[in-house]
Amino acid sequence: MLTELAKDIYRIEVPLPKNPMKLLNSYLIKGKDRNLIIDTGFNRPECREAVQSAFDELHISRDNTDIFITHLHADHSGQVFFLKNENNKAIAEPREAAVINRLHDDTYWDHIYEEFRKAGLKMEKDEAIATHPGVNWRPDDTVNFTHIQDGDILSIGDYNLRCIVTPGHSPGHTCLYDDEKQILFCGDMILGDITPNLCYELYLDDPLTDYVNSLNIIDKLPIKTIYVGHRNMLQDVYGRVASLRVHHTLRCREALDVLKRRGPQDSWDAAANMTWDISAKNWEAFPPSQKWFATGEADAHMIFLYHNGKVSMHYNDDGVKIYEYVDDNIDGLI
Repeated sequence: MLTELAKDIYRIEVPLPKNPMKLLNSYLIKGKDRNLIIDTGFNRPECREAVQSAFDELHISRDNTDIFITHLHADHSGQVFFLKNENNKAIAEPREAAVINRLHDDTYWDHIYEEFRKAGLKMEKDEAIATHPGVNWRPDDTVNFTHIQDGDILSIGDYNLRCIVTPGHSPGHTCLYDDEKQILFCGDMILGDITPNLCYELYLDDPLTDYVNSLNIIDKLPIKTIYVGHRNMLQDVYGRVASLRVHHTLRCREALDVLKRRGPQDSWDAAANMTWDISAKNWEAFPPSQKWFATGEADAHMIFLYHNGKVSMHYNDDGVKIYEYVDDNIDGLI
């Protein structure tokens, strides 16, 4: 479905079949000579059809439409190889581009699996990787990216979009902001009714600290309109920033409480004893991909607590990180 949100700004609702996100909000800005599509959806037929249908309705082509990727995750980058040709640009922050160009490489997933194993992931590699949407719907091959840096300006039609690098959800996640019109395209930096996942990626050692710093950046921007990557549009940006701070404070308290009550834990075991907004009666019933994401999310909070002296950490004989409660005074950390 294609919807005009403002002059020359369109939302493409790209379906994400069998995924809890339901759909991606891809945005297309139409200019006089060139256009820009922001994020693409998975590399699968339903996503291709949605984007092509929007192109057809607006009478544009890949040749005059550049592709901006807010971040590396396959629901945002999956079609970049399909859409890129010799006449258009694929644009991304350098770290995001580097990872996107490794998603098709199985050795990358071997490395990622090993990092999650160190967090306590208790799934065989074949099961973990086979059920991961980033594996199943990744780009087919590498593309020649045009790199952007924080502060660069992309001009399309009446819009001058400043790149704002906001790591946390991914290492070089990038928002686009029109200073004059006070419009923010925020990818997965802020979502209206779900919380962006935080977990390990290449170039990202402490996701929650990075994410909190990025929230501080967004909180200082004068924003009239925000366009989010998934689900419903967001009205109260600053209220949502405040609620995200509360959310992560509560998650840290819950992680500390698990360690305090149950003793030293790896992040898989901690996640199994934390609460999650997933339609499953218990941890055993979680889909494998959700166990992966929950373990990573728990580990992001454990790493944050470790860096702030609230838990200790050591590696057991299997090379798995074990966290232990130290102190639960986290006032003012987030």
